[in-house]
Amino acid sequence: MHLGRFLYFGDFVLCPLVAFGLLIATLIQRDATALGIWLAAFVFGCMVWTLVEYIIHRWVYHAVPVFDKLHDAHHQEPRGMIGAPSFLSVGVFFLIFYLPFYFISHAFAGGFFSGILGGYLAYMLVHHASHHWAPKPGSLLYRLRVNHMVHHYRGEEGNYGVVTSFWDHVFATYVEPQRRRA
Repeated sequence: MHLGRFLYFGDFVLCPLVAFGLLIATLIQRDATALGIWLAAFVFGCMVWTLVEYIIHRWVYHAVPVFDKLHDAHHQEPRGMIGAPSFLSVGVFFLIFYLPFYFISHAFAGGFFSGILGGYLAYMLVHHASHHWAPKPGSLLYRLRVNHMVHHYRGEEGNYGVVTSFWDHVFATYVEPQRRRA
């Protein structure tokens, strides 16, 4: 869906605010164990995000008819401000990655959800940069952009990971970018 600037860039504001709020809620407890749990869950959430990103991109955006049609709009107009509004994506992630764990451990739920949001924010940043910026050749962002452009422009099914190609290697969907001729 085409979004205005406010909704398109909303993730860049909402995700850090929510994560910071959940960290503050844990710090208020003045419990070093809770803080340790929050930090470990944050790292775990960031790692889990990479798999979630791959699954959503490969088996939802490119396989489920409703989402495939919406995602195809992005492939047709890669520089467009197309996506889900922040409140919708963060709300869905809240229901899936926070609420079930809240009743087990507030610290774990907050850290895990914040890690998911951190990974999602990294995804949004790299994805936006891939289509709107010209990163310096040889930089990490440049390499990530090149991998993502293979997904868009080589017409091959693969390179579903935006932040990392790890899961593309695991599931044998990695497509090597062509080297430029000198």
